[in-house]
Amino acid sequence: MPASLAPSLPPATAVPGSVHRKSLIGFRAGCEQIWGPDYEALCSVSSDVRERTSRMRPLPEWIALYDLIAWHHAVWAGPARRDERVMKQQVRATVDHGFGRVKRFLLSISTPETLAPRVAALWRDEYSTGRLEATLLDGPRVKLTLTDHPYVQDHLMRFVMAEVFRHVLSLTKANGVTADHGVSEDALVVLLRWI
Repeated sequence: MPASLAPSLPPATAVPGSVHRKSLIGFRAGCEQIWGPDYEALCSVSSDVRERTSRMRPLPEWIALYDLIAWHHAVWAGPARRDERVMKQQVRATVDHGFGRVKRFLLSISTPETLAPRVAALWRDEYSTGRLEATLLDGPRVKLTLTDHPYVQDHLMRFVMAEVFRHVLSLTKANGVTADHGVSEDALVVLLRWI
């Protein structure tokens, strides 16, 4: 496995339910791209979340997952104005900024069939909790199943992750990628199709 795709597992001291700081950095960059550097003023988050995650403060390598969730809800209710189209634009910008050039290049030469076996490792590189599995189905389809993760219980984050998965797959050699998602037995299930 190329070094850039090798998981960097969180240290034993990481708080359960942590996310790698690159997710928040990508989120911030995506927000700034769409709404400008003062987007935080349009967002209502608690003062403790703002204090732990403000852009001027150096971020620890792993941050509390619930802080990232709080920022998504603040953007959804604030500058995105609860518009799914705008939120999808923000999600795509987040992914584009959150993936380094090497990962984007490796995705561009991948196919859904070569990417599917690597999704669990890619997930562990980003999150300290949850399990993501990919199952290739007949035809140009893959089913992603996320379990044991707070995103499963959060309507907005299910929507966000479905778009994340759709956009990541669209960065491969797949064209016309679409996504449907739902909850089944305490799991987020995302069905991705392409042409």
